[in-house]
Amino acid sequence: MSRVLILSFLIVCFMPLASSLGDETKNTIDSDEFAEVTITELVSNPNQHNGQRVKLEGFVDKVEYTKSSKGEPFTLFRLNDGTDNEVRVYYEDEHLSLSKGDKVKIQGRYKKQKKYLLYKIKNVIKARTVEKLS
Repeated sequence: MSRVLILSFLIVCFMPLASSLGDETKNTIDSDEFAEVTITELVSNPNQHNGQRVKLEGFVDKVEYTKSSKGEPFTLFRLNDGTDNEVRVYYEDEHLSLSKGDKVKIQGRYKKQKKYLLYKIKNVIKARTVEKLS
């Protein structure tokens, strides 16, 4: 539990550094630019998808709401495929209304590993869109 809190704190402190992932904007994303993948594909072959824009679906787990060092709200959550495969997702600019177990579709940029000072976090997606599915 304390490890999760430390990682969350580090993400909050260094979130402004993560904004240099590209020139994409939230309102002008063409869904054709995203590779449709599964969580299993990302986890089993991270090198193939590293730095790529991806589109995937999964189930929300462990939602956290926090603020960046600049005071901007963002949402952290884990996305799993119903098995042990999972990716970590962060969404900037607002606190999303998500609950554990919600099925969502996301689009964003995948990184096989993200470094924050002394910590390395594997399988991270900076989400551009998060859509709840019925």
